[in-house]
Formats: sequence, structure tokens, C-alpha cells
Amino acid sequence: MLVKKAVIADDEPKIIELIRLLGNWEKYDIEIVDECHDGISALESIRKHKPDLVLSDIKMPDLDGLDLIRITREEQIESRFILISGYRHFEYARSAVALNVIDYLLKPIEEEQLNKTLETACREIAQSRENRKNRQELEVIRAKQNREKMTHFWEDFIFWNYPERRERMQENLRSPELCNREYHTSFFEGCFMMVFMCSNIASLLTRHYSLLEEEMERRIDRYFGEYALYYYHVSYLGCIVVLNFAPEHKKEVRESVSALYYSVRDLSEIYGEMYLNLGVSSIKEHICDLKEAYFEAQSAEWGRLITMQNGVLDYAQIAKLKRVSDTEILSHAELDEIISCMKYLRREELGYVFQNFSERCGLYGNCYPGIMADVYFRITDAVREGIAEENGQLLEKLNYCYLEARTFPRMVKKIYRVLDEYVEGEQKKSKEKLGKPITEAVYYIRKNYAQPISQSDVAKAGNVSVTYLSRLFKEELGIGFNDFLTQVRLEESEKLLSETALSIKEVAGAVGYPDEKYYSRLYKKMKGIKPSEYRKIYG
Repeated sequence: MLVKKAVIADDEPKIIELIRLLGNWEKYDIEIVDECHDGISALESIRKHKPDLVLSDIKMPDLDGLDLIRITREEQIESRFILISGYRHFEYARSAVALNVIDYLLKPIEEEQLNKTLETACREIAQSRENRKNRQELEVIRAKQNREKMTHFWEDFIFWNYPERRERMQENLRSPELCNREYHTSFFEGCFMMVFMCSNIASLLTRHYSLLEEEMERRIDRYFGEYALYYYHVSYLGCIVVLNFAPEHKKEVRESVSALYYSVRDLSEIYGEMYLNLGVSSIKEHICDLKEAYFEAQSAEWGRLITMQNGVLDYAQIAKLKRVSDTEILSHAELDEIISCMKYLRREELGYVFQNFSERCGLYGNCYPGIMADVYFRITDAVREGIAEENGQLLEKLNYCYLEARTFPRMVKKIYRVLDEYVEGEQKKSKEKLGKPITEAVYYIRKNYAQPISQSDVAKAGNVSVTYLSRLFKEELGIGFNDFLTQVRLEESEKLLSETALSIKEVAGAVGYPDEKYYSRLYKKMKGIKPSEYRKIYG
């Protein structure tokens, strides 16, 4: 049982001593933490100890018992009071019951009366603690539910490209009421703005709810809390803040963005050297434009790859920069090749793709930064698709490629180094895992796929029997010999279709299929489209 703390206040020391002697304090698990002889010292003690119970004389110097109750109630200190009164103050004490006083004791104090009152007080304190515990547990449950709802809100923003999320978000952003009902937000009709905060402290923010994040929240509240409703979300690239405010506060909100920047930058005195960039969207008049504001803020923050400076960048400053298609910078065929290289650990081919890609990036280093963001996210999505399972370390390294880059071409070079190191490491692991026979077999197939290859030829190259080789393919690669050979040939044919002007017949012969019709039927069966259709899309 938790000990209950008590303060006794009376201007007569003998009364305090009598109360101490008559009360069954141990029985009721009550600890007397202080004794006071006037109202001022009693108030200071209550503020310091936050006692569960106060036994106070109704008449004392400076502050009387009723003043003491009134002040503690105003300060929201949840102490319970037992008032002590002489006969001439009896009616005065009775009126205190209306102030939610537990009871009053009439002098001279009797032992039975005191302990009966203490027992009543303990029951009320226990019930209050139980109620408080239940309220706290309910608040925790509700807060968790609301956080989950807000998580869905931010995920729908961040993963907008997924059709089901896009459809849901478009529906829920038709009005503040719909958004509030779906995500437990409190948006109202007015102005909306997004701020995208990016820094090298982002990794600390995402690993755990740290003192740093609490400090960030305090600063966001300090500068926006007076003028705007705000919600914020910490992602792997930084902190996203959505602001909702009345039109008359446009100026104050804009000024608060700059104030927040300098305030957060000062955290470097505590957490070490850091860089910080803020991208700010234009002000939107309707909640349905929030998604556009999100992309504007993100694009503005990416503008640092053009300015090569840290600071606050408004969307208006980058809105008129030259716009090109993201596929003009990185084609679908190149992206597919990156996926293939990651999936099948083709290091040399990965180098070729990025060599051409990097050279092209120099031509687009000053284009609209939102396109750079699109290219970056296409690459990271491709990497996720190309690797066998979620690799947190690899994805974190890709995040830092962006966070630490100062220009777009440098970022692409950093990405290539990370992917190249990954493929090289996985190749070594694969050789150790697969052993020499299957390694030799795979190497032989990739080198001779254009020639007629039999399973016995490959078995001979690996110095094993055909039966054992067949089992190795199933166990180590999870695919049969013929399926693996077909997979390699079709992949190589796709490179020729997208990168050369060879006819379909010539492509088929170059990858080991002399019969053009057989190749076309096989390709459509495996890929779902004809070779000619693939060329139209990616050629």
C-alpha cells in the first residue's frame, strides 16, 4: 500500500502534539511530513510536499484554514483537508464542508473522533488514487489511439503514390470535418501551411523519443502555439509540421518560421555541430490543398541542393525553376536495371547504369528540386524492391546520401557508392553461402547464356553430377535450372530491347533463342507483354 503524506497546521504546539499522539498513523499508512504553526508556512509546506491530507486549524495567523483551502484549490493541488475548530468557530467550520472538506474536528480533540475521521480520509484518498489511475490508463489508451490515427494521417501523406492511400486521403481532405473524423485531428476552416525541417539530427529523432524531440516540440509550441493549430511528424528525413491558422495571423505565422529556424539551430550548443534547413510551402486557403502544400514544402527544402546553403527556403523562391520529367533524368529502363542489379547482385552492370546516370545529372543540377526528390524516392523504392528483405542499415545509408549531400550530382554519386558496397558485400556472402559448385554454375550460365546450354554442361563446369546440381539450384537459389536459365536470358534480352536497335529476331538469337516466335511466346508468358511492347515502353 502506498504511504499517504500528511501535514498538520495549528498555531498551538500542544494541539499538534496531541494529534500526533492520538492518531493511528501506522495503521492507516500515513506519514506526517511536516508540522506548521501559521498559515504562510503551512501553504509553503503544501506547495513543497503536495500532501494527500492536511489537518489544519480553521483560525491561524496570516492565513486561516479556509484561505488555505481556497489557494490550494486555485493551484490545483489535490490535498484533502480536515479542519480543526474550537466551539466558538463551530458554525464557521461547518460551512467549510461546502468546500469539499472531508470533515472537521471539534476541540478538545478526542481519539475516537480523530481516528474515525482519518479512516474516512484514507478511504477517500484510496478511491481518488484508483480513479486517477483509471483516468490515466484511459488517457494512455486514448492517446495511443490518437497517435495511431495521426500515424495513418502522415503515412497517407508520405505514401501518397499508393492508390488506396491517395483515394482515402483525397476523400478525407474534402473538409476539416471529414479529416477530423478520420484522423482525430482538430482542423478548422482557415489557412494551411506545411514546413519541412531537415537536419542531421533526424537520425536521433527517429531512434527514440528523446529529450531532443521533447525540446523540439517545446520550440514548435513556443513559436506557433499562440497563432496556429499544429501537428508534427518525425520522419527519417526530418520533421514535418502542418499549420492551421486564421487568415489574420498569416504575418505572425510566417515570422514564426524564421524564429523557429534560429531557435532550433541553437540546439547545436547542446547536441553538437549540426546543419538545418526549412522548406516552407505557400499558404493554402483550403484543407484540400494540404497535399500540394506538402510537396511544396518538400521541394523547397530540396532547394538546398541548388543553393548549397543552409537556411529557410520558401516555395516561391524555387517555383519558377526549369521543370523536366523525372524519367528524363532517370529512365524506366535504367530503374528496372537498378532493381535487377540489386536483386541478382550484378555489380559491373550497376556501375554502367550509374555512370550514364551521373553524367546526365550534371545537366539537371539547377532544375526544379521537386524533380530531384522524385528521382531520389524512385531509386530508394527500387532498392527496396530489389533487395530480398528489409535492410535497415542500407536504407539508413541511403537517407544519409541525401542528408549529407550538397548538390544533386554528389548525392547520386553517394548513392552509387552505397549500392556498390552493398552488392559487393552480398556477392561475398553469396559465395560463402552457396559454395563453389553453385557459384561456378551461375558464373557459367551468365557467361554462356547466348549458347545452347544443357544441364550436363553446367554440371561439368561445376564438377558435380547433374542430379546434385539440380538439387543445389532448388536448395540454394529456390528455382530450377531451366527456370534460372530462362530468367537470365530474358533479362539480357530486355537490355538489348531497351538499349539497341536490334530487331526482335536478332535479340532472340543473341540470347540463345534461334526461333523468334518461340522467344516471343516465352517472353509474353513470363512477362505479360510482348517484346515489342516492352521496347515501346522502355526503348
